[in-house]
Amino acid sequence: MVRDSRFKQSRSVSSSAAEMIGNNLDLVTEILLRVPAKPLLKFKCVSKQWLSLISDPKFCASHTHHQPPTAPSALFLVNYLASSPQLIVPLKNEPMPITMPFLDYLNIPGFCIDQSCNGLLLCSSTCLDSTDLGYWFFICNPTTNHLKRISHPVHKFDKFHLPPVLCLAFDPLKSFSYKVVCFYQGTSGGYEIDVYSSETGSWGLNQIPFVNPPSLKIHEWVFCNDAIHWCSLEESSQYFDVSSESVNMLPMPPRGQLDITYFGGSRGHLHMGVGINRLVLEFDIWELKADYSGWFIKYHLDLSLYEKRVNQSISVVSLEPYPG
Repeated sequence: MVRDSRFKQSRSVSSSAAEMIGNNLDLVTEILLRVPAKPLLKFKCVSKQWLSLISDPKFCASHTHHQPPTAPSALFLVNYLASSPQLIVPLKNEPMPITMPFLDYLNIPGFCIDQSCNGLLLCSSTCLDSTDLGYWFFICNPTTNHLKRISHPVHKFDKFHLPPVLCLAFDPLKSFSYKVVCFYQGTSGGYEIDVYSSETGSWGLNQIPFVNPPSLKIHEWVFCNDAIHWCSLEESSQYFDVSSESVNMLPMPPRGQLDITYFGGSRGHLHMGVGINRLVLEFDIWELKADYSGWFIKYHLDLSLYEKRVNQSISVVSLEPYPG
């Protein structure tokens, strides 16, 4: 009897404590802010109050800031010759590549991942029907399995001389909306820019002219700091500011530095890898100044000590923080 009484009393205290916590919205918010994204989505089913809280844009923004930065966990590979081209290669100890489960339900022919940007995927399909012009574009969220088809820019696809170049611009630390920037060749031969906004669900009304230098390759861009950057062998290149929707000049390192082996972004910084002497495996890593006024040498790599393990065709693939 004494044990039963204590057990009932313990259950009563636990139930009362849980009820107090559940009724304290501030405390619930602080707890949920520390829950990883995937379990958090399941918690939407707990109650209408939790569903409303977790779906609130302010909570989503705060949750993003509370989550620690994560290292890449897998590589997404595309094999255009295979019937099921999308593969995941885990970067942890996994025996073999696996297919992407979040794409199984789509059942869309010719589906391909074109770009990954801070958790969202820009995808395309070459499926044709009587109402399409050869391209479908999608935004896919692999965490929620949500897929949104992007409309075509109005009266543009039938005028392309070359296939359009699309870039997904998304930074959840700044906003949960995203933009898709489309670069296409107009009737005059030069490039123009259209911008799609997830906030309006439509493309902008104004087409932005874009005159690219001869050595600039329109397909080889880097999205960093809410801007799309291009590398060039000239004294200057260009970048497209997504927020202001403007084209601006991007200075390049000294023209003598032409052996460019890497161009990419890391943790909000734009970098360029330049081979100084391929015979002795020396590289300089340049970093763009925050005010875009120029570049400075951030790192110097001398791999001559490892010449037996590498060859002269080595290139910088990426720059990432290394724990330790």
